[in-house]
Amino acid sequence: MLKNNINLQPYNTFGLSAVAKIFGAFSSIEELNELLDDDRGQDLMVLGGGSNLLITKDIDCLVLKNNLKGLEIVSESNTDALLKTMGGENWHDVVLFAISKNLGGLENMSLIPGSAGAAPMQNIGAYGAEIKDVFVELEAYEIATGEIHSFDKLACQF
Repeated sequence: MLKNNINLQPYNTFGLSAVAKIFGAFSSIEELNELLDDDRGQDLMVLGGGSNLLITKDIDCLVLKNNLKGLEIVSESNTDALLKTMGGENWHDVVLFAISKNLGGLENMSLIPGSAGAAPMQNIGAYGAEIKDVFVELEAYEIATGEIHSFDKLACQF
């Protein structure tokens, strides 16, 4: 459901007050499609964790908060594991999940603020480790069509 004139203070880590003219949150692709049904052509801002965002004024467009959740081990062998996480997951929680399952590779990137969906966009990293070092692929939602597209490591051009 879309709401009018929502303060974005709780949605950014600077805690700055700014008002979104129109705001909606989605927890599934179906909800996202519903929010966009009549508004695919208008200006849009998608929020993840709000940690790499400095809002200095009110936002005169549709603001959508990504609350897609899900985290699972897709496959595991003696040498590696494949995790799948939805974009709305808190990044640090993803790292903690991997650590709790004794899966190495993400631990240097603990405490990086933000969401898992932003991780490849920012090529997050710390202490000599970057997401590109452990990344396999992502699925992205094309706003104009509602289609899901996959991008492997090469296509992401880290």
